Amino acid sequence: MADFSIFHWLIVLFIFALIFSAGKGLEAAVFRRKGPGSMVCTACGTRGFPQTKTRGSLGIEIVLWLCLVVPGIIYSLWRLTTRYDACPACQQPGMIPVESPRGKKLLSEDA
Repeated sequence: MADFSIFHWLIVLFIFALIFSAGKGLEAAVFRRKGPGSMVCTACGTRGFPQTKTRGSLGIEIVLWLCLVVPGIIYSLWRLTTRYDACPACQQPGMIPVESPRGKKLLSEDA
């Protein structure tokens, strides 16, 4: 069996990171959906489910991976760690559950 170079180990590490982050996102999506519009946006008052947004650019990530492995890994890890749930209407973070005291207050103000 051939020895793995550092390049091979970095690729394996990146693949595991992608699988772990995708599984984490799927798990959150399954447990998050409780009922119709179970979250409310504190910025615009939209009722619905948050969307996961990733900062940065996929194009820049691909270019960095094609140029050098280390900058590609650093940028990919940064993108994976800066994901956030955002309102589907205004793209702002900070959606809260409808059942919370502040969520109930926001819904009563809109009604």
